Amino acid sequence: MFRAFVAFAVLFGLLAPVTAAPPRTKADPDPKSLRVPAEELSKARELVQKLGSEAFHERETAERDLAAMGRFARLALLDGVNLDPDPEVRARCRLLLPRANAEELSARLDAFLADTEGKFDHDLPGWHKLRAVVRGEWEILGHTFAARPTADRAARELFIEFIKTPGGKKLLTALGGPPGELGQLVAARKTELYQMKYPRGSGGTPRNPTVTEVAVVVFAESQVHSRSVPRSSPLTTVLTTSGIQGALQGGDERAAALRAVMNAWFDSRVDAPDLYSALALANNLKNDEAAGRLAGRILNTAGIQGYYKGQALMTLVRLKDADHLAAIEKSFTDSTALTTTVKIVNGMQVRQTIEVRDAALAAALVLTGQNPEDYGFDAFPKGGPPGANFSYAWAKIHEDKRKEAFEKWGAWRERNP
Repeated sequence: MFRAFVAFAVLFGLLAPVTAAPPRTKADPDPKSLRVPAEELSKARELVQKLGSEAFHERETAERDLAAMGRFARLALLDGVNLDPDPEVRARCRLLLPRANAEELSARLDAFLADTEGKFDHDLPGWHKLRAVVRGEWEILGHTFAARPTADRAARELFIEFIKTPGGKKLLTALGGPPGELGQLVAARKTELYQMKYPRGSGGTPRNPTVTEVAVVVFAESQVHSRSVPRSSPLTTVLTTSGIQGALQGGDERAAALRAVMNAWFDSRVDAPDLYSALALANNLKNDEAAGRLAGRILNTAGIQGYYKGQALMTLVRLKDADHLAAIEKSFTDSTALTTTVKIVNGMQVRQTIEVRDAALAAALVLTGQNPEDYGFDAFPKGGPPGANFSYAWAKIHEDKRKEAFEKWGAWRERNP
């Protein structure tokens, strides 16, 4: 009976009116100012112990006093949840902890916002990860280096945008937690954005999500493995209509920060369908650098569909990216069918299959300035300079010429390592 009464009392306490909070003073930008005074921490720990008192009124009074302490009680409540052997204490601490956590996060954010010059190091969920992405950080032997060491202000301003945008704070807070929880939040937010653009039924008013709304989802998804993100509504259409393409092409620091976030998402893709979708998006957004990297990774991924490799080859030729020639050569042994054509010869149907290896050789020839016709390819358009355009559908070569063509490439490669 007493357990039921406790539940009722907790519910009543949550619903009871609270007095108005005093006006907030200007926050101190130094996060050290948020440290809990020793006397407050000691008081909170004593109150946590009273949550397990035999006397009901002592438990209730202790719970109210801890709630009133707000963020000052947070560390004691964490210890109560994780360390106290009394299930009553753990249960009551667990109920009080979310409010204390929320106040702690709010106080940290206030300090961050007050630190307009970026003089202090702030411990905020997602901040250090976003800063590392925007700055292009990497580590060698325990030392951190940055490709864009002056991008701190841009990272800070983008983080503030992310925190303030709908759904942003929830996603950033989940960073560093269980991957499954973050993945669930990412999938749910992607669905929300999709339904925002394409509302169900006739009652909703369609709206294109903003650049910041989609960018924070992209950033969060880049920080979790795709296996932890349930399949959900596609984000590609929402991305391309959000205005992010224009934002990425800007010349200011914000555009550079957004490009870094987008590139981190491109580089985080690992599964074959995700790699292909990312390649299509990178091409659509005219992000040639990311498109080249993705195309190279597709060619180096074992077991990937032939069609995906065909698109990767077309991308590399379009970009004139001969840096991935070694990856293209690895596909010289891939006999996966890309497409099959049928033509009538003397009243008979003749089938000709273009394989990945055929398209790879043709792409390599175009990238190295050679004429595919010299190797036996007979379907390339006449009159155009090699490399002006490329389609894997042109990579037609007869069976009896294929072996000779690869041998000829091998001889050329020896002369041109």
